[in-house]
Amino acid sequence: MEMSLRKMGLFQLTICHLISAGYKETIEDVETHIINEDLVQYIAEKYQASIFDAQIGEEEFAKPLNKYFSDYIGYIQGNEDRKYGIVNPDDGLILIIALISDKVSYESSKWIIKC
Repeated sequence: MEMSLRKMGLFQLTICHLISAGYKETIEDVETHIINEDLVQYIAEKYQASIFDAQIGEEEFAKPLNKYFSDYIGYIQGNEDRKYGIVNPDDGLILIIALISDKVSYESSKWIIKC
């Protein structure tokens, strides 16, 4: 089954908002929820009062994002510093941003900008 990641940007903006508001998650907790494929729902439920779009926790929104994140777990777990430069154990939200940035970096190699 194919799933769209078109809502990845909205999730990224949500995480940016949480970071700006001073919220923290441990890398260990984020990785646990990545393994369980419920990271998006976890964030939506825990920070419900701070999230500006209720659809984030819905299955249709969350399932493709959770799958995307879970595909990375073997690549990142224990290598957060080496892969993404994340050194603080409570920078799990930044890890989410780094994983999204990785996808954008890969996909943007196909983008053409006329100058």
